[in-house]
Amino acid sequence: MRKLSIVAGLLLLAPAVSQAKTLDDLLVEKGVITKAEAMSASGAAASKTWWNQGTRWDFPSEGFTSQLNTTIQPRYTFTDADENAGQKNTSSFDMHLVALAVSGTALHEEFSYKLDAQFNSANADTSGSTTTTNATTSLRDAWLQWNACDWAHIRMGQFKTQYDRQFNVNDNTQQFADNSLASNTFNLGRQNGLGAWGDFADGMFQASAGVFNGQSTGEGQNRPGVDTKETGIVALRWNAMGKMDVQEEGDINWTEDMAVSIGGAYAYSDATQTIVGDFEQNNIAADVNFKWQGWSLHGEYYYQTMNPDVGEDVKPSGFYAQAGYFVDPKKVEVAVRYSYVDCDNGAFTQGLCSGSDSVNEVTVGLSYYWWKHNLKGQLNYVYDNQNVLGDGDNINTDKWMFQLSSYF
Repeated sequence: MRKLSIVAGLLLLAPAVSQAKTLDDLLVEKGVITKAEAMSASGAAASKTWWNQGTRWDFPSEGFTSQLNTTIQPRYTFTDADENAGQKNTSSFDMHLVALAVSGTALHEEFSYKLDAQFNSANADTSGSTTTTNATTSLRDAWLQWNACDWAHIRMGQFKTQYDRQFNVNDNTQQFADNSLASNTFNLGRQNGLGAWGDFADGMFQASAGVFNGQSTGEGQNRPGVDTKETGIVALRWNAMGKMDVQEEGDINWTEDMAVSIGGAYAYSDATQTIVGDFEQNNIAADVNFKWQGWSLHGEYYYQTMNPDVGEDVKPSGFYAQAGYFVDPKKVEVAVRYSYVDCDNGAFTQGLCSGSDSVNEVTVGLSYYWWKHNLKGQLNYVYDNQNVLGDGDNINTDKWMFQLSSYF
């Protein structure tokens, strides 16, 4: 009887709001029916195949969608290595990234899913340059997500952890051919776990949290947990001025009204590793992003503490700051980035920090967009400087790279 009363009342209100919402929309908002029931009641349209940031197949009668995406990034790199450090120059063509992804929704968007596989398993150093490539397939993402409502989502499977904004940028929407030195050093990678996301105040505030297998020896991407020690992550974001997609770097869409987004994340890990034994690790990241009429600015700071049971604490830190401008709107962009990592007097030995007191990197980029981020060419110059411990000479490396990037 109560449902009938609500329906009758909504029918009387329908003419006044017909320009904004349908009756089915109002019934869903009031909780009288579910979104799936509303979709079914509206009538089953014929299935169709179309393109929308990927090849899509929609089956309205079943409430199911599927989308296929390919990512292909061929690259040429010339490396002018430091001969004084015993290194050799290289000239190399390689497939930086080749990936195939299938994603979509089920039960009229109540659930989402994604399966993403990479067909070249590249072994890269922390600067992002490929050193060797094996012809193997590697699973990157595989998850199921429950869209509890329009503003809350729960995901389980393997995916990118919510720590580090730049690491979470889509492969095809990076402003440069590689992520920054600092991001490659401090990100926590992809892991198996459980995550939740929420949007509040019409998207002005965003929050997420997740729990993952962790960082013990033997854990990580495509690996199960080996103990009961895990990694927990919480992240907050404030879109202070306007709405912004922070997972798309640069301002390819020419933001008319100034947009500013500020984010922060904290990660705690309790783990056991073969070399250091038991340890606790705290990671903090804070980022600022700005877009306006072709201008863009992205910056992020990282701070990490590792507290092992044996030995001294390790406290590395780092940051990057990058800016870009479209000299030809939506077509030609110039950008520059500086990134720095403090290796805590050599106590932190990950990647280029091994044997170094600090590492810094300068990148200059010129990009041409044929079809936004779906098809573009990127020309980058990268200068790496390793401040070696002791009385040794610094190691300087120059790299020129040209990359074509497609996302179809």
